[in-house]
Amino acid sequence: MSDQVPNSVEEKIISAAVECLERFGMEGTTNRAIANIAGINSAAINYYFRNKEVLIQKVMERTMDNAFDWKDLAELPGHTPIERCSEIFNHLIEGGLNYPGITRAHFHDLLISGRYDSLVVQRLNQFAVQLCDDLLSRGYAKPRAELELACMQIMNAVFMTILVPQLYQKSFGMDVSDPAVRSRFVHTLVEKLL
Repeated sequence: MSDQVPNSVEEKIISAAVECLERFGMEGTTNRAIANIAGINSAAINYYFRNKEVLIQKVMERTMDNAFDWKDLAELPGHTPIERCSEIFNHLIEGGLNYPGITRAHFHDLLISGRYDSLVVQRLNQFAVQLCDDLLSRGYAKPRAELELACMQIMNAVFMTILVPQLYQKSFGMDVSDPAVRSRFVHTLVEKLL
């Protein structure tokens, strides 16, 4: 998810795996496809990562770190809790729209296998705690339990929107790829729940 050219075989493999997940999804990402995109022999995947599962785990960790990098989120504008929350979730939807295959891959273990111990569950819960802490530090005045409930509700709506962005496009004309529509959706949601 970086525009930098990978300079090591290991980085080429990781970059190729990201591209494969984005293009072909979890099921279509094979050692052969990764090797083809990386321009390497498929044996190199096992040499550097032991197997595809270890490689995919590394890719999931890296892309999850990128998506939920609190340092990047801390730089987003917004002074009030509502402004701040709106900016953060608008940013997350935009990222999900830019990388839909990776986003679906993050949720694969949870949605397909029902694994509540998956990396995405851990990171979403960690993110929710950080978000609540951030909003409280910006003057959110109601009890923390109320804020936590509101954040969970907002996260559910936002991540459903990220995973199925065209769900309401035909019936309601909601095209979240349009920045103005996305911003209105997020701001209205946050304003009502916070």
